[in-house]
Amino acid sequence: MEEHYNKSTKKEAEFIRACEEYQDALFRYSFFKISDRETAKDLVADTFMKVWSYMARGGEIENIRAFFYRTLNNLIIDEYRRKKPISLSKLSEAGFDPVFEDPHDTIDQLDGERAIKMLNRIPEEYKDVIMMKYVEELTLKEIGEIIGSSENAVAVKIHRGIKKMKDIWNKVRPESDSDTRSEKNKE
Repeated sequence: MEEHYNKSTKKEAEFIRACEEYQDALFRYSFFKISDRETAKDLVADTFMKVWSYMARGGEIENIRAFFYRTLNNLIIDEYRRKKPISLSKLSEAGFDPVFEDPHDTIDQLDGERAIKMLNRIPEEYKDVIMMKYVEELTLKEIGEIIGSSENAVAVKIHRGIKKMKDIWNKVRPESDSDTRSEKNKE
């Protein structure tokens, strides 16, 4: 009886430690995908509940970080399926009013928005693995466990995604370079 209690307590302590360690990263990932703070928080909480429920039933988890992300990813997909579009007028009525106080924050936000727009122009399969690798700092093995692919397949997807982003950048960049040249010629 005492051995079962110690095993259960140890499992619970490991779970709590993992929740504390990965909570912020899971929230960032969820928020990036959903773009709604409260829904992102709810999805992370649901993730923890589902994982704990699985563990309490005796389920064994080899890599809890990857298991968290896979569970969260499934919940995000479910959320996309039931998500309804929200009109701008409803957002205004709810008190949404974006205000930027510090010009440096505005510049940082615009740079981030530019990067996100470029990332959003590549196929979802590449965007997801790039986000997991460079934003969430997951290993190739962990990403593979989340999406159900080998490490090699993940590396190929990341490489192809980065190549697609470079191609987009090179298509956009020459236009801005030619605009700069034409302005210099006017002077």
